[in-house]
Amino acid sequence: MNRKAIILVAGMGTRLKPLTLENHKCLTEVNGVTILENALENLSAVGVSQVVLVVGYLKDQIRDRIGCRFVDMSITYAENNIYDQTNTVYSLQKGLDALKGYDEMLLLEGDVFFHKVVLDDLISMDETNVTVLEPYNDMLDGTFAELDHKEYVIDWTHKSMRPEDYVVFDKYKTVNIHKFSYEFIRDSLYPAIKDIEEERGIKQPLENVMQIIVQENPHLVKGLVLSGQKWFEIDDQHDLEIAERIFS
Repeated sequence: MNRKAIILVAGMGTRLKPLTLENHKCLTEVNGVTILENALENLSAVGVSQVVLVVGYLKDQIRDRIGCRFVDMSITYAENNIYDQTNTVYSLQKGLDALKGYDEMLLLEGDVFFHKVVLDDLISMDETNVTVLEPYNDMLDGTFAELDHKEYVIDWTHKSMRPEDYVVFDKYKTVNIHKFSYEFIRDSLYPAIKDIEEERGIKQPLENVMQIIVQENPHLVKGLVLSGQKWFEIDDQHDLEIAERIFS
């Protein structure tokens, strides 16, 4: 299995100011370990051979910290130089353009701190296209997915796109860690990225692309529902405090 990964770390992390005024969000430390290096260590441990880091804001800071190799993985950089005018779809497109020769791609956003067991469980699933999910609880907000009775994703809703009557209690929070096959990326993800950018512009979040894909084909992406595996998405200083308690 030729397994590679993309981590999206182009954004400015505005909600984590003032920490992100001079330091990139992904280099924020949780109990002495940066968010990015935690992700890279876990990816190396599950056999990833190459990671593409999609950089933009404070890109040289990330390059200087990580370099071109991490443990036994090669590190490649793709640049989103209009990071302040775009969103995760545009960054992902840049990452996919730089990624060659793989069977399976792990996709992560650069603000998630997690234990390696999350990736262990993800890659052990027989399904080739899987997204990691957490059952709703009152500490979670953001993007939510809806599952059918076989735990396939049938809807994927960004927080900004929720209708007024949207109910979260029976939904699942997206962890922003995914596993996709080369065929899925070639036949579904990449074409959907191109289509949505042409129709709606370059400021689209990845969630809007995934919503289109799963609504058109509701048996394409499986949900991995966590049951106690530790992770936390760090958007602001309150989240950082929670993460440090969780991973203390």
